[in-house]
Amino acid sequence: MSGGRAYTATLAKDLVRIEVGGVLYALEVERIREIVNPLPIIERPREQAFVLGVADYRDEVAAVVDLRSLFGVAAADAELRTKWIILSTSGMSVGVVVDAVLDVFSSAAIPQREVPVLDTRQRERGITSAYRFENRLVFLLDADQLVQPALELPRDAFSFLPAEAP
Repeated sequence: MSGGRAYTATLAKDLVRIEVGGVLYALEVERIREIVNPLPIIERPREQAFVLGVADYRDEVAAVVDLRSLFGVAAADAELRTKWIILSTSGMSVGVVVDAVLDVFSSAAIPQREVPVLDTRQRERGITSAYRFENRLVFLLDADQLVQPALELPRDAFSFLPAEAP
């Protein structure tokens, strides 16, 4: 017997490998709603430059976060490989812009490695750990941490609205 159903389930492909600024990252498959080509962006006033604005995605208004900008990588023109990964979070869809979606792989047979914290921005970027896949380090990203800036509104964001009547 070659391991059966339980063995096959443990080797299921659970991570999507992506590229941003020449560095490899991964996102959990279960957090991804869809991978799409870039959509038109509607810019909105925002505090953080890496939140590009919003897009009309399947009858929803989805916030769009540029991972190049979030990770401090120089801006680049969109290419054919540029994709948006639509993540489902807290009842809202958020698109993250990546340079390329490469493949899916299983983390079951690969030891997970801790990543040293080099600066405070690393936590903001959502890097949780690393894997060695095909002789390269792949950094696992926390989807919730990546989209958090798009979900946060500054306290004065609604200061232009009239006060409620007493």
